This record gives sequence, structure tokens and C-alpha cells, in this order.
Amino acid sequence: MSTKRIACSLFLTATLAAGCSGGSSAGVDASPTDAPAAPDATGVDGPVADAGPADAGVDPDAGPARLPPWLSYCDTSSCATDPAVIYVCPAAAPTCTPSRHTTVIPRVDGRTISGVFFPVVAAEGLSLRVESGGAAVLAHLVTAYAPAIELHSDLDVTVSYYAVAPVWGGDTHLDFTSSSRTSATLDSVFFAHPSYDTGTAAADLHAQGQTAIADERTITGLTSEHVHGLFLPSELAGASGGEGNFSYGDGTVTTNYGNPDYIAAMGGIIPTVFPRFAHEFAHELFDELTPPFAGNPSCLNEGVADALAFVSGHLPEAEFGPIGLRGANFDDGCAALDEIHDIGNCYFWHVRNAGLLDDSFMNGVFHPQHTFTFDSCNQNALETGNSILVLFTEAASGADMMSVLDAMGIPHAASYEDAKTALGF
Repeated sequence: MSTKRIACSLFLTATLAAGCSGGSSAGVDASPTDAPAAPDATGVDGPVADAGPADAGVDPDAGPARLPPWLSYCDTSSCATDPAVIYVCPAAAPTCTPSRHTTVIPRVDGRTISGVFFPVVAAEGLSLRVESGGAAVLAHLVTAYAPAIELHSDLDVTVSYYAVAPVWGGDTHLDFTSSSRTSATLDSVFFAHPSYDTGTAAADLHAQGQTAIADERTITGLTSEHVHGLFLPSELAGASGGEGNFSYGDGTVTTNYGNPDYIAAMGGIIPTVFPRFAHEFAHELFDELTPPFAGNPSCLNEGVADALAFVSGHLPEAEFGPIGLRGANFDDGCAALDEIHDIGNCYFWHVRNAGLLDDSFMNGVFHPQHTFTFDSCNQNALETGNSILVLFTEAASGADMMSVLDAMGIPHAASYEDAKTALGF
């Protein structure tokens, strides 16, 4: 199954920098302009394999670390041959032509990779522009689809969230290391900048990831392909052109744990990224549904992913509801919502309010009794309301869902039986 499933679709500066955390965390400033100082580390020679019992499952002989699908190693794959050229100018002189440059080269375990995302940070206001090559800029952020980025600037700047100082007139290596682990259900790779102490996060995420997989499979009664979980800092996640939290339907799950300032604001790497992994893996299970949801299941899929992660105990309630990504309160109803995750979460939030959101209900959602063809993102269509009424009533073993649909504020038939008849079931 190769369908790419996007778990977070807010490609704003904050989400590019730190990942889409959702819920009450949406307001955290995730793209600081004063990232903490850190030395430039170069010459990394291989995957990290720390000794110690916490690292059970580490495979130091696994070869090159598996990269997210949007990146590749340039010594084994074809990468862009022309560098991306970026000019960095004072905000007051955006058309300047700087007299010096450095070539930023992104690497994983000492091997050049095909792209990278990074902020350019200075004490004064900046104006960035792309002169040539595969790159895009947004404010002070660079997304490069090239293994070399010529950065031209007469200003004193640093690059990345680790304050790497440019080598003017030479190469500036933007290095990351990898730590790979294997198990019967999950192969994980954790990437990090060598200057940043991530503690036991790599081992903890590998262990907790296996727990989330087992819990969600048990609740749904479904299995999926062997999972490859990739845990990424902003610089590698943002190279996707989005926030980097994706499920591919083939066992590949990528998650963005952000950058030091964002991690500190969120209380650590685990609370930042683990709920996202649980959400993304739920998409893998949704991809296994038989019969499948036809029509447009996108919003339902997003709601299912957060609801399953929440019910299994791996996503905090504040990231589920009642406040959505755009600040709406689900308790006010679902009719006015227009963001994909908010619409989906709102459906399930009202089931939660009714005290019916539990393991049994989620199992029923993952074993629908009909093939539904509704557009789950058009919550104000009668077909959608009727489909939700039928699906949720049957998932709740026949419990009366009329008050739940009324609380959602979306149109629906006068009864479960009338909704079934209208849908032709």
C-alpha cells in the first residue's frame, strides 16, 4: 500500500520548524530566531550506537541508516548537481549582492544527503531570496532540495537550530547522526545533531513505539506491515516541504521532534513526538480497513488517528480536544469547522462527551458493517451526517447516537433506521 497519508497539514512556519503538535500546543512559538549556541560538529563517521542496557536492539552493523522517503544519500542515489544559491541581505536592502559565501552541505553519519531545512539567524532583520537552484525560502527559513547550498551573506549569521557558524570561503557541514534499533514489530531510526544531548530518547521511543503498536493493534483487531519509525529533527523533517509527520501505508512512519527551544517548551522529546507517532501509526491501521471507506475519508481518518491514540493512552486529551488547531472549541459543534484534523476530531470528541469513546467503540469503527461513500470533510451534507450516525451507532453496539449527532450540529435523519434507509443500507 503506497498511499501517502498526511497527518498534519498546517504548513506554517511553526509547523515546518517543530511539527504539528495540535490541541493546546498549537500556539507554542516553534521557530525561534535565537536558537541556543552550539558548536559545528563535522567529520561524523558512522551511526551512533551507545553502549548500555537501554540500547537493547541497537544494530551497529545495519549499514547506512534508513532515511525518510524525501531524502537520499548522494553516494548511492542521483542528487541534484547544481547547488541551491541563497542570498541573505539586510531587511533594509533586500536586493543586495553579498561578497562572500559558504557552501552548506547536509550530512547524515558523514554522508551527504539530498536536501535539508534550516533557519538563517542573525541579530538584525534579514531578507532571503533564491538566486538559483532547488530551494524555497519563507521569512528566515530555507528548504533546499539540493545536497549543496551556497549561502551568500555579508551579515554575521548562523545556520540551523544549533547555531552552526558558517565557514566563509569554504564548506559548512550541517551534520546529523543516526541511531538504529530493531525489534519484531518496529525498526526505528533516531536522528540528532551531535551537539544536542537527547539523553535516552532514542531507546525510549523505540520501546514506547512498540507498546503503542501493540496497544493499537489490540484495540482494532488489525495488523499492519512491519513498522519503520523515523524520528527526525526539524532540519531533516522540514526537508519534506511540510512538517514531516507522515504515514505512507506501507509501514513507514516519519515524525518530527522539532528543535531545542520547541522541545524545551513542550517538556522534552518524548511528549513532543511520541503522540505524533501513535497518531501516525493509527493511519497505518486505517489503511488496512475492509471494507474501506470510499468517497473522501480524509477528515474521518484524522479523527480516527487521534481518537485511537487517545483511547490507547498515547495521546494527551489536550491534543485531542476540545480546542482545535485553529482555536475552535469542539463543544460548540462541528458545523463551522474547516480544518481537516479539527473536523475529524470533533466527530469523536462528541462521542467522548457522551461517555462512549472506548476500546469497543474504536474496534467497531475499524470494522464497519457497510461500505461508506460519504465526504467526511463536508460535515454539513446530509449524507455525511447520516453516514456518521450509522457508523457510530453500529460501532457503539446500537447505543442511541441521536444526541451525539445533535451536539455535533450537523444534519442527519430522524433516526438510525431512517439514516440507513437514506443511505441504501
